[in-house]
Amino acid sequence: MKRVTLLSWIVGIFCIAAPAMAAPPFGSFGGIVGGGTGGGGNLPLHGWCLDDHGVSVVDIFVDDVIAGRASYGRQRAGVLERYPGYPDAAASGFAFNLDTTRYHNGLHKVQPVCRAIDGGAVRLPAKTLEFTNTTHNLVPFGRIDFPSRNAVLYGDCTNFDTLSVVDGWALDAGVEIGDEGISYLELLVDGAIVANTRTDCGFDPASGFLYNCAGFVRQDVEKVFPGLKDSPRAGYRFAINVGALIDFGFVRGFHVLTLRAGDIAGQFSNAYEIPAFFGCRDDLANEGAFGSIFTPRTGLTYNGVLTIDGWALDREGVKRIEIWMDGEKLGDAFHGIVRPGVSLRYPIPSYPESGAPGFTFSFNTRGYADGAHNLQVFVFDDAGAPRELIGEVTVKFNNIPEE
Repeated sequence: MKRVTLLSWIVGIFCIAAPAMAAPPFGSFGGIVGGGTGGGGNLPLHGWCLDDHGVSVVDIFVDDVIAGRASYGRQRAGVLERYPGYPDAAASGFAFNLDTTRYHNGLHKVQPVCRAIDGGAVRLPAKTLEFTNTTHNLVPFGRIDFPSRNAVLYGDCTNFDTLSVVDGWALDAGVEIGDEGISYLELLVDGAIVANTRTDCGFDPASGFLYNCAGFVRQDVEKVFPGLKDSPRAGYRFAINVGALIDFGFVRGFHVLTLRAGDIAGQFSNAYEIPAFFGCRDDLANEGAFGSIFTPRTGLTYNGVLTIDGWALDREGVKRIEIWMDGEKLGDAFHGIVRPGVSLRYPIPSYPESGAPGFTFSFNTRGYADGAHNLQVFVFDDAGAPRELIGEVTVKFNNIPEE
């Protein structure tokens, strides 16, 4: 008979009772977006992080002192492909814009810390970056968020009652007192100024919104650029009348839209440019429907009741929205949900349903086989045009059998 010593008995009890140690988070710090070892102003940092319990937050440290919290949840297709089983695999990326004007010029250690939901944490390998800031290179910066590059902007070339919105954000950093903050913004078409936020800001009674104005709340920008003077109200919104511009002499076809930003110290920059195309609605028999699907998201897995939601608009008016899956109609979506962000970009009277363009449709995935499925959203307009596909996603169903 095998003898059990007191020591082996204690070790055995400990092994049975002791919980398994949770694996710490892991990931990669890419440094500055686009490469590089330093710079001035705001440096865009990026990387990714995963944990088997899920990632809670990612903090950024400079010289071992916290600088701020990164924005976590960016899509990283390569990470999803390599680590498909992790909770945040589909959106494991993080981003942070580091305001280098808060630090002395020179070399600094920059390091992200990934924190898991269960309390685990890990410091990703640090990078040494050089900060170089002088007044003359800290010009204003920003972005045109809408429309997208190469978008076609249609105007009414007869009644001139259609507005096309251009919006985004702009900020300015400085290293001296009185050298931080946006003073004015301008929208240029092919180098010609068409609107200025100082002189042209006004209210449009047809849509009920302010246009050619700056200072709109942008909480998303504030999260990305914490601490900059104008970040809580970094947004701007211009409106151009494409039909009137064409009547004035701008041709149908290719143009360049430019955001020009000036700061309170007198510096300015052409902060962002996009190509766009101008056209006349008068030339179209039917403009066609368009929209977007917010949820579900391609590549993700769902179970139970799945709600499809998004928005749809049509110049001729939206009559009906149909939801299809794998080539068969599931049903008609409910249309008429308020979406303020969409309404701002596609104002009345240009689109009849602009005030409430959202739609929703729910169904139980348990009635369908587990695996991949293709979902489509079609719109029928009031003019009787053929149905228009406005969105398509591929998702997976994975339901636990009911007892």
